[in-house]
Amino acid sequence: MLVGIQDEILRLHAKGLLAPLLADKTTKRNIIWATDAYRALGFPYERTQEILPALITGEHSDVIKTRARKEMEQQSERTRRHAEVFTPLAVCRQMIGDADAAYFGGVDPFMADGVPSAHVSFPRRRKWQHYVDARRLEITCGEAPYLVHRYDVATMEGVPLAERQGVLDRKLRIVCENVADETEWMRWTLRAYQATYGYEFQGDNLLIARVNLLMTFEKYLRARWRRKPTAQEYRAIIRTIAWNLWQMDGIRGTIPYAEESEPMELMLFDLPEEIEELRLFPAHTGEIPPVRIYDWRRKSGLEYRRVNTGGRTMKFDFVIGNPPYQDESNGDLRNYAPPIYHLFLDEAYKVADKVELTHPARFLFNTGSTPKAWNEKMLQDPHFKVLEYEEDSDKVFPNLSTPIKGGIVITYRDEKKKYGFIVK
Repeated sequence: MLVGIQDEILRLHAKGLLAPLLADKTTKRNIIWATDAYRALGFPYERTQEILPALITGEHSDVIKTRARKEMEQQSERTRRHAEVFTPLAVCRQMIGDADAAYFGGVDPFMADGVPSAHVSFPRRRKWQHYVDARRLEITCGEAPYLVHRYDVATMEGVPLAERQGVLDRKLRIVCENVADETEWMRWTLRAYQATYGYEFQGDNLLIARVNLLMTFEKYLRARWRRKPTAQEYRAIIRTIAWNLWQMDGIRGTIPYAEESEPMELMLFDLPEEIEELRLFPAHTGEIPPVRIYDWRRKSGLEYRRVNTGGRTMKFDFVIGNPPYQDESNGDLRNYAPPIYHLFLDEAYKVADKVELTHPARFLFNTGSTPKAWNEKMLQDPHFKVLEYEEDSDKVFPNLSTPIKGGIVITYRDEKKKYGFIVK
């Protein structure tokens, strides 16, 4: 069965739930488009403008589409200009299994002989509550394919609940297996959401990711307790999602394109008639606000760039994801797109001790366009190892117009362990 994001957005809007899903907790306004894909629709769709309900509902309800439903021309353009590489479901499952194998000491207890296990057992020194509370972050999360497995991003085919293996799916499974009381179930489900994080650059992707997490809550609640969420439950989950899935330039730690915005007035006739009430100023005014996130354990906000800076500062227990590979946003670089994935690796290592990412492999041979000093640093990092290497990138990402030279790797870094040098 195909998942219909557009229909879900309209349903949420009718319930009054779309507006809070669009909230940006840093700017106290709405998330912005942060992509040029919609600018042909007029000024309200420029990349620095806020995404407002009126722009994606009613006559405009066909604006937001998942990756699988975008026209091929738009897919290729976004992939080329924004370094979008969509991670197949099988790769997500493999990497999440790797993460949990590390957590449980070598074996992924969620799977048995290639199928979901009947029950997840915890070793003596591990409690299920600790697993639920472990803070996990998906960087550059797109539609959140590592966090929830509602559907295969390539086909939009829905995934049965029993087969879902996303980071949050696994937390919710643990809650379902260990909690028999409905009130307690809600409490631990909320804690599972509070310990699940992700950030994304483009606003349309981020909205879809937020919708996916909300629909996941609805699904598990209905499956476990045979009912719909209450208004209070919706509010609590949406508040958590809006804080925990945020919009950010992952290299700079700021709101995307904030430095480009300047106050400007527009004539009303520049806007579609049905949305003349929209704000006539860009979402940001030249300032670059540092992104803020929320530490639910201490019940306080903090700047993302302050994560894991020492003392009692919050840090993530695990980071996972598929970062952008190249920067092709500069139109002057016609024949060359500089790599940027190494910058995301460096940033990920700052906020967590354990990091698992998939990315280009040319650095293994000290080739490609990543800085030689960076290549050598990684090859001589005793905390860093390669979990899997695939020379033919088509076997990992079959839909790319141009194969990735040098292949693809899945790498793992644990600041607390030493694996030896790849090259000394």
